[in-house]
Amino acid sequence: MTRRTSGRGRAVAVVLAGLVTLAVAPLLAAGWTWQGRYGSGAVELLIIGDVQIHTRRADPSTALHRMRDTLRAADLVYANLEGLLVPSVGTKVDIPDKPEWTHPGPAGAAVLKASNLQVVGVANNVASGRANILKSLSVLDAQGIAHVGAGRNRREAHVPAIVERKGVKIGFLQYTARWYRDADMIATDTEAGVARLSSKDGLTIDPEDVAHIKADIQALRPKVDIVVVSHHNRDGSTPVQFNGTRGTSPVTSREHSEPYQQTFAHMAIDLGADLVFGHGTHTIQGVEVYQGRPILYAIGHSNFDQPGYEKATDGLVVRVVIDGKRLVRTSFVPVTKDTANDVYMLDPTTGQGARLVQAVTERSPAPPSLRVEGQEVVLLERPAATRMR
Repeated sequence: MTRRTSGRGRAVAVVLAGLVTLAVAPLLAAGWTWQGRYGSGAVELLIIGDVQIHTRRADPSTALHRMRDTLRAADLVYANLEGLLVPSVGTKVDIPDKPEWTHPGPAGAAVLKASNLQVVGVANNVASGRANILKSLSVLDAQGIAHVGAGRNRREAHVPAIVERKGVKIGFLQYTARWYRDADMIATDTEAGVARLSSKDGLTIDPEDVAHIKADIQALRPKVDIVVVSHHNRDGSTPVQFNGTRGTSPVTSREHSEPYQQTFAHMAIDLGADLVFGHGTHTIQGVEVYQGRPILYAIGHSNFDQPGYEKATDGLVVRVVIDGKRLVRTSFVPVTKDTANDVYMLDPTTGQGARLVQAVTERSPAPPSLRVEGQEVVLLERPAATRMR
């Protein structure tokens, strides 16, 4: 079954390259000015940080409005959907082990669709309550939004989402390393839930989960041109995650990745993934190029309306260009939020944008060479099959 739709503290050299008007030109006609000329068969995928549109927002349609032109101009947008699309019963009830949390409600689904989010991941720590998980998936189905990481049982939770654009098939897999109680969230052979990636110590990954993930990627690889794998970061684990107790962690700050994250990312790439990224820490973390493929360990927030998270403003928009059915460019742009909690993109060469780029470089476990080209930070670039000259 396949879902389808048509070295911490070490500085990384960032080379500031201004816009070269003859050699490069914008790919998009509207929104953010991206660099590079590509043929008409090139596909642009944007990946944005944790997204949530909450009932606290008086007008849901205003969500993402400062980025909407950019999102709509892309061929496809993907994000981790942070919150179930069901009405809230109230604090201390929606997720008893996260008493301040309230479900964002179903109204945001139409806004996601209008903002070109055609596929989302739903494996994360706030997908709580088996019945509510299934109700949320039904809301996505009604909007025609593909989803990955949850289902009526373990088999469905591990089914990839495959999206085709311009003849290019892109497959997505998503897991969560953070959750509350197994009985409320984790898919089993007979019960609904999300796909897990378990690490009790922040160093190693449960062998059973390794086996499932290996099988998932190996089964997906021959079916698609591009494989994108992500997971909701463990972030030290929740207080009740492992039979009512908290796991241990070798890391004291959520700004830095845990060793298991690198193990997971490298394993996924060794198995055939083209890009790996993380989410869920409410911060940005470092980046890496491994075996010639990009890893972004945590990309922070995009539109995130949950009360109590107003000060968690950092995020990245990741741009992936696919040409000749291969990934030829991966870049990113930092984002922040204004006083109305609306997310917007930042110039990476100055002010807060430059500070966030520096934060990414300092938090990178195996620092690559980054360069700023125009208004984006290039992590990886290869010759394009149909690059226009």
